Amino acid sequence: MKKKILYLTFDKTTVADIKWILEDLNLDFEIEAIQSLPRLAQTLLEEKGKIALIITDVYLPAVHDLAPIGKPEMNTLYGFQAGFVILEHFLRQKDSSYKNIPALILTAKILTKKEKELVQKLKVEYIELFRSGWRRRFKKFITRLSLK
Repeated sequence: MKKKILYLTFDKTTVADIKWILEDLNLDFEIEAIQSLPRLAQTLLEEKGKIALIITDVYLPAVHDLAPIGKPEMNTLYGFQAGFVILEHFLRQKDSSYKNIPALILTAKILTKKEKELVQKLKVEYIELFRSGWRRRFKKFITRLSLK
């Protein structure tokens, strides 16, 4: 069974970079770009056992709240904090059946001190795309993950 990486992103150009890195490392993961919360929820339900990693951007303009998963009160600031909100109020909840799936924030945003503290609290890793060497850092991350 081929393992799958779910990538929540509004910009599919980075998906090509991730595919190239996986091929370069001879890692056989399927990668699926997801742009909406209903699609994420559906994929998680249908393919939970195949999912090796969830990557999310912080900014997801199509996700204004978590209403599609029954949490309309969870606002994402018009998508600007959607990745954090999805992690904190859905994927990393104590009763979530997805809390043990590794997660990575891959973003072009410079994280604030408060956001970095949230990353630690959620027990996820992050890579800032604007920094040189992000591909090298991702290679190290995905290699560690594939060895587990």
